[in-house]
Amino acid sequence: MDVNGLFVRNMKKWRKNRGISQKTLAERCEAAHTYIRQIESGNRTPSFAFIVKLAEALNIEAYLLFYDETAAKGKSPSQMEHLEAIKSEILAQVAAGIDTVIVEAQK
Repeated sequence: MDVNGLFVRNMKKWRKNRGISQKTLAERCEAAHTYIRQIESGNRTPSFAFIVKLAEALNIEAYLLFYDETAAKGKSPSQMEHLEAIKSEILAQVAAGIDTVIVEAQK
């Protein structure tokens, strides 16, 4: 599964696990509910800054929106270390994206 597909699957899973509608999630993210629907249908790709908003609205860490549970099951410790490294890289990329948004907003 590609990264966007994994993201969409996890976003829907976490939203439904939290028992919230697309409209409620949109309100928490200060976005249009149609934008949430477009993301969940795979028609739009959110920015790093918006991914962080989604994670905050879902009360999860942002990397969980990219975490592949099926890939982690049955993995050896060295494979789990590799997955942790991937998690760290994703978090670093999200942080860099946020930094870029902040710098651009300050201009």
